[in-house]
Amino acid sequence: MDVVLLAPVNPFAARGGHGMALASDVRAILDNHLSLGVFGLQYKNWQPGVEIEEINQCDTRFFNARDGAFPLRFMRGLFGGMPPSLERLYPAEAVAGARAALKQWKPKVVIVDDVSMAGYIPLVREIVPSAKIILRTHNVMQDVRREHLDQTRGALIIPIGLEYRRYLHFEARAMQACDAHWAISEEDANRAVDLYGRASGTLSVSIDHERYTPIGLEEGKRNLFVHIGTLDFRRRADFESFLRLGWPKIRAAAPQAAVKFVGDLVGPPIPAPGATYTGPVKDDVDAYREGRFALNFQNTGGGIKIKTLTSLAAGRTLISTPRGVEGFSLIAGTHFWDMASFLSAEHLAEVMRDGEHCRRMGQAGREYVIDKHSRTAIAQNFADLLEAA
Repeated sequence: MDVVLLAPVNPFAARGGHGMALASDVRAILDNHLSLGVFGLQYKNWQPGVEIEEINQCDTRFFNARDGAFPLRFMRGLFGGMPPSLERLYPAEAVAGARAALKQWKPKVVIVDDVSMAGYIPLVREIVPSAKIILRTHNVMQDVRREHLDQTRGALIIPIGLEYRRYLHFEARAMQACDAHWAISEEDANRAVDLYGRASGTLSVSIDHERYTPIGLEEGKRNLFVHIGTLDFRRRADFESFLRLGWPKIRAAAPQAAVKFVGDLVGPPIPAPGATYTGPVKDDVDAYREGRFALNFQNTGGGIKIKTLTSLAAGRTLISTPRGVEGFSLIAGTHFWDMASFLSAEHLAEVMRDGEHCRRMGQAGREYVIDKHSRTAIAQNFADLLEAA
């Protein structure tokens, strides 16, 4: 076996951004004509998304993650020495399954696809000591967990503080244990150098842009905004801030404006005029067809924002914070609207009605994705990094 991928989720049924990023890595490996084994975890609440047909080209092993509410998982992690949020990835059946798979596959390269799976590195060293181990990260988790801790209030500060400290040490050990590190963006690669003194390569992500390009640039309701993606604990404060400060400005300029939130929502929905919540959908293409504008109000979290790429590929007029386009060489005013500039526009209603400008922006964003984030481009990115590893 040329390559084995250790994944914390199923990359062949990508629903959220993490799954889509993992699917990108799978495709980059296969597009370089390498044999691939995938070991991963699946969950009780797993639901099928857009199925990735490349599963037929891989040997796969999937095991059920541990179940249980947060208090139970926290206690298991506390006494097991693992960050509580990660203990569910290491049930005895999965560890035994990984051992058996590694013995059978005998890979030349093992890609630990997310720092959460780094607890399997000692097992890889034991079973296939000659394998090169590459840690591929999708976020700088020390920063993500720090943001979570900063947003925590009350009695939860104690367990979340413990989680933060455990994760910090876990990530640091992972950085030292691997043979090479590939970050998802240059910003994250530079951050790894700052935090851990670890030289890092950058492997970005591809998306299946052919799914989105059939959407016409002028399709969708002119005053309908869409936000596609999970609103979890890391982004809920950004979500609340947008509805409290930004959305009223849009509604003042265009009283008929509506916003649709598509995806999982952690916590109750926040009532707002014109806002609806649809929950997860099987295919985000249908959601993009409905509205002309796409939102990314994210101000926390690192890595690459898949929703930014899919919004651009769909030809939507993207309105984003600087953090939402971090890691991309996008130009405000050409590929997207900077959210602060958009919301402070003196004639916001006219800006929203300017269909020709929206069309040009949608086309420019679509061309950027096709040029920089096609399967061909990312496959070459992967090949260059593998050769240098």
